[in-house]
Amino acid sequence: MPENGDLSPSYSPFVGTLPPTVERSFRQGGFAPPPGVTRADYRASFARLLALVGRMHKAGVPIVAGTDGSDLELVRELELYVRAGFTPAEALAAATIVPARLVGVDGRTGSIAIGKAADLVLVDGDPSRTIGYLRHTVVVMMDGKLMDANKLRAAVGVSRRPAWELAE
Repeated sequence: MPENGDLSPSYSPFVGTLPPTVERSFRQGGFAPPPGVTRADYRASFARLLALVGRMHKAGVPIVAGTDGSDLELVRELELYVRAGFTPAEALAAATIVPARLVGVDGRTGSIAIGKAADLVLVDGDPSRTIGYLRHTVVVMMDGKLMDANKLRAAVGVSRRPAWELAE
């Protein structure tokens, strides 16, 4: 929905943390509305889509989080699920236990339990109240190894944790 040059809410928390060329690329594009369609039409359509996801969730349809972007968008997707009516815990489940159940591996992964494989993150904040705090990872545990999230960010060119302002 953004105009060319506008920054999507998916990327706004990362302003100033990314290499300038990467940040600039996030400001390019935005779908140009076809003739007879306005940006307001796009926004109205998006609102209807969000309401549909909320109704599907309330009806018991499994919703699975995922992105085909740069992976920075995943937390934004979970924020949108909360806006659609999910609790933060339900939104997090859409990225963890729900997909594990759907592919039949929930006995081995997807939640924290004795005997299950788990990659974990420690975040600064309470994502059970505000899902956007998932952007504020401090420690990552993967394959039994503890890793400093700031060092991981630096390894991929991110200078620091994203801004504390959380996208709405």
